[in-house]
Amino acid sequence: MNKVILKSLKKGEIFRRKPDGVEYIRDHYNRKDLFGPASYCCTDWHDIGRSIQLKGSTLVWVGFDF
Repeated sequence: MNKVILKSLKKGEIFRRKPDGVEYIRDHYNRKDLFGPASYCCTDWHDIGRSIQLKGSTLVWVGFDF
């Protein structure tokens, strides 16, 4: 497994926030606006109704088998 920054991933790539954590899918980019800062929307692989917003500079884990 390797650590990379979130903004280097392509849309649809799978990653983890921790080496043994939950898998997420990198989705669309949200520009900065009146409602909040710029962020990437990331959807839980196992529960598509759950998503999180992360900064592009967040370090994430890739290159794993699940």
